[in-house]
Amino acid sequence: MQVEPVRSFRSGRSYLTETCSPQVVIVCLLSACFSLMLGFWADDEPELRRFFEVCKGTGRKRTCYSRPWTALFVGNVLLAATAMMMQGYRSHFVFMGAVTLFGTCGVISTSQALAGFSSPGNIAFQAVLVLVGGIQDSGVLDHIFSRLLGAEQKNLKAFLRVQLVTAFLSAFVQQTTVVVAAAPALQRWAPQAGFTPREILLPIASVGGMSQNFMIVTSTVALTIFQTMPEAELQMLDPALGCIVLTALTCMYCTLATKPLLGSAAVEPPSRMEHLRHQCSNRYYLSFEIAKGSFLIGSTVAQAGLLSQPGASLVDTDFALDKRLEVGDFLHFAATAAGVAQIRNRSPGLMMKGVDPLAVLGAQRHRRRLFEVGIAPGSPLVGCKLPISLNQASCIAARRPQAPMTMTSPYPQRRPFRSSPGDFLPNTDISSVELGEFREALSAGDILLVEAFLEFADLPEVDRNFSFVAVVPESAPPRHGRPVDQRRGWLALLLLAIVIVCSVLNFCELVFLGLAAVGLCIILNIVHREAVLQRLNLPIFLTIAGGLGVGQAIKESGLGNAWAKLVISAGHHAALGHPLGILVALSFITSLLANLMSHTATAALMAPIAMRVCSSEGMNLKTTALVLVFSANAAFAMPFATSSNIMIKGLGPYDFADFLRFGLPLQLMCLIAIPALCAFQFGLSDPNAMET
Repeated sequence: MQVEPVRSFRSGRSYLTETCSPQVVIVCLLSACFSLMLGFWADDEPELRRFFEVCKGTGRKRTCYSRPWTALFVGNVLLAATAMMMQGYRSHFVFMGAVTLFGTCGVISTSQALAGFSSPGNIAFQAVLVLVGGIQDSGVLDHIFSRLLGAEQKNLKAFLRVQLVTAFLSAFVQQTTVVVAAAPALQRWAPQAGFTPREILLPIASVGGMSQNFMIVTSTVALTIFQTMPEAELQMLDPALGCIVLTALTCMYCTLATKPLLGSAAVEPPSRMEHLRHQCSNRYYLSFEIAKGSFLIGSTVAQAGLLSQPGASLVDTDFALDKRLEVGDFLHFAATAAGVAQIRNRSPGLMMKGVDPLAVLGAQRHRRRLFEVGIAPGSPLVGCKLPISLNQASCIAARRPQAPMTMTSPYPQRRPFRSSPGDFLPNTDISSVELGEFREALSAGDILLVEAFLEFADLPEVDRNFSFVAVVPESAPPRHGRPVDQRRGWLALLLLAIVIVCSVLNFCELVFLGLAAVGLCIILNIVHREAVLQRLNLPIFLTIAGGLGVGQAIKESGLGNAWAKLVISAGHHAALGHPLGILVALSFITSLLANLMSHTATAALMAPIAMRVCSSEGMNLKTTALVLVFSANAAFAMPFATSSNIMIKGLGPYDFADFLRFGLPLQLMCLIAIPALCAFQFGLSDPNAMET
């Protein structure tokens, strides 16, 4: 009998259709036809050839050339690349492919194509990522956010406070990192302040996206402009003043527009009993204790974000939920294996009750993971009771994969679950929920959750005793929980501050400061030497490196000159000849592209055009560079414009209309405010040209 697969195999035609959708094919064909017509026309018209003219040098050494066909080829490649990125292709793959094509066809030289890989700013940003990783691993960022957030209950004041906290942290740490750290806590904190999570998360992402422009080093867009427009001579804090004003305007808009645009009727939740039965089915039962020196001390359970961890449910406590946490308090969770990893990694200062894997397995936490193992028939573990001893591993919990689970409660009598006043589920007696510690003798088919070294799965006794061994993804033990871990986190934060201050004071080049800080991180074990590469962001590195190569192709081919003339013409017509209209035109094109594809890629594409505009019109390069920085990061109208928008889309939840309805007015406000503010701060005319 022929067996039909559950999913049909892909054909070559399906892959081709996915790569080249009908819309992309039509756009590329129309562009190619137009380019052919324009190319033949340029061969006969000297005036049109000058449209693509490129001049180099000064005085007698000044040389000019025009290559319309090369410029049109580059334009068509970039149009296809933009269409692919709008279809969802990663910008780093598209940019590297474009650079390879330009280099192969001789549009740019080898040194120009590969210059981005040795870019000092690109390397410095990766070093900063390592420092931020050390801060995040230690739990210091969560501690700072929770303390600054506080427990304010007044509606408007609470909303303003959370915006200011997010803006402050995003100014010094990557916006995506701040949103990742803040989202779980905000989902639980929002009801206390009179908001739903969907009324909090999107405004917070917008405020963080604008405030990340405070310094050059905290934004990939600013770093890309810094590298592709070196003549602008941007300094570390040049964007600071404009960033503060634009962030204040963004906060004002979010405060006024959130309720009308994102408010929604509350959905009736399920009952507490149904909720617990669903959440606790086939999960491990674990108890955690508040450790001495924990960042959670002084917070309530809701403020600490413990009521609803991903994959885990808080089912009982030894205290009322509105009481502030103290050393020695116990919390009891029902969690999946991934949920256990989430609790440990996202809740600094929780210590597992009973056998502590840190005490049993000791050092080299970077070489350990969580494993789920099934007890095989005939295993010597059958009939044993927890706790048990394993080679190279520590058993954390056990469960019996049956519904409902037959477990013995750790308490003689269950008492009602103690809901907090702001909890969305009512008080319900959960004494009938069959949930508790696994105290029975182990039998074949039971599943153990163990923490073990990576070589655990290859041990001979593991193959004999267990029917399967499955590693839990992203379950490396956290680098917090001990006083030394907290000190390492604060030290990483101090190193980041020193790098920023020394760079502002021009004490040393940023790339050397960053590399020196990374070296100290490795020596002091703030970030383990084997985990450093995991902290680097290769897609961002390739996007910036490829963007620099693409920028060289735009410049060398003459396409940048042609685009610059079009932008100048549009700006002059829109503003009746005033040069501010050119900045508005640049801001509009940049923000439009940033909403449709990667904002870092947008910055790389627009930089050579902006430089040509400034050269032709005698405009201030620094002003134009900052317009590009702010406009490329002002991507609020599309759910896929930034990584933080992608992350919060499902948490809200939000749909496409929510982003468009909330982000479009903010986008239009920035279109006017950004050029006007940058022109006011640094002027429109090039000061060097005025002196000449």
